[in-house]
Amino acid sequence: MSAASCAGEAGQSQGQPRGLTHAFAAFVRSAAFERMPAAVHAEAQRAFADCLGGALAGAREPVAIRAAALADAAGPCTLWARPRRASARDAALINGCAAHAHAIDDTNESMRGHPSAPIVPAVLALGEEIDATGDALVEAYVAGVEVAAKLGLAVNDRHSQLGWHTTCTLGAVGAAASCAKLLGLDEMRTVHALGIAASMAGGLRVNFGSMTKPLHAGLAAHNGVLAARLAEAGVTASAQALEGHEGFLALFCGDDARPDRALAALGQPFELDFPGIVYKQYPTCSLMHALVDMAIEARAHRLPELLGVSRIRCGISTRLIAARRTAWPTSGMEAKFHVEYCVAVALLGGTQGLSDFVDAALERPDVRALAQRIEVAPGIDFPAGNGDFAELHIEVEGQTVFRDRRAKPRGHPSQPLRDAEHRDKFMACAGLAMDSAAAAELHSALRGTPFPDARTLGRLLAAAH
Repeated sequence: MSAASCAGEAGQSQGQPRGLTHAFAAFVRSAAFERMPAAVHAEAQRAFADCLGGALAGAREPVAIRAAALADAAGPCTLWARPRRASARDAALINGCAAHAHAIDDTNESMRGHPSAPIVPAVLALGEEIDATGDALVEAYVAGVEVAAKLGLAVNDRHSQLGWHTTCTLGAVGAAASCAKLLGLDEMRTVHALGIAASMAGGLRVNFGSMTKPLHAGLAAHNGVLAARLAEAGVTASAQALEGHEGFLALFCGDDARPDRALAALGQPFELDFPGIVYKQYPTCSLMHALVDMAIEARAHRLPELLGVSRIRCGISTRLIAARRTAWPTSGMEAKFHVEYCVAVALLGGTQGLSDFVDAALERPDVRALAQRIEVAPGIDFPAGNGDFAELHIEVEGQTVFRDRRAKPRGHPSQPLRDAEHRDKFMACAGLAMDSAAAAELHSALRGTPFPDARTLGRLLAAAH
């Protein structure tokens, strides 16, 4: 069956329109690895690798360490970069925290959030428990991303504007869809899994810049596993949990909800094909990455002029204005949302990495001095809806030495990273938790054919401690 026929099956039942909850459930039930385009398989493998590399780096962060301290003493599932195992739910929670700890994990424009950080940990934890094949892991991941992202089409941008963190709200529903697929739930039990997850959805944007932001990814992964297992056990939910009166759409978006956008686009094309996955190069808010790209380019080509810089002006999108921190950051996590700090780091160092977002880095006098000379304002004549759009203008003694505008950052599907850049990112991140030989073996498995089964991946990830 084609993706189009899958979507048609999901949208109709005996000639009658189906609600969004049933449509998603039917789509998840009918999704099959062998009927997905090869390009979707390949992108799923790339996303797995990107997520796991970042998660290995994040496993040593306080949020993951503290979450792991509360885990059950034993279980069948790997805690990445730890010599312990845990239940599937605990593993999904802890590994999800690690996956989002550095904010270097991928994003998706329909979701307006991070799809892989909640979904990959849920899929691998449950997959390891039930001994899932590699094809089943990819199949479940694709289905979960599709649900999370298409639900995003139905509620964004209003959903984000109300203060919800989509990685947690949409991620929980997507993770439940993935886990329902892995468990082979029938359509009605998948409906219930989605409805249970909808009641678990949460995540406040006010917590950006704190450990609770990466915790959101862990909670979404945990809740996805739990929702699917509860549905499998016979726990029921409303069959209109997403679209019904006082349901997900109404409460999280209100009258601005557009379920028709999700239904019309379900699997046509797959989200992994278009708009695709955006891979982050920097461990900061993705909405400023085009700006950071320009700052790095300016540093690379105009260092003599920049040493005497007198004025730096940054034009940013309305979405970044809503997300940015304006007070000088008090922690490395807050600095990820501080435009002036991030631009100053890029201008001075010609790069931006994990070490720039530890608390001690905020004490650099040269960074703070340059940051104080940076002006940030809403961009003029920026295209509506493009949160990535940015402008950088640098002057020396009244003369412009650099001026540019960018619509999207490198790593966006319109400006893809090279395979070597993806591998370099993975090796740099994974190298914080394992030796280079083990990291190379893991990367080779993740990018190879066939995709490894869950227990093989668990074994390779257990080597990271």
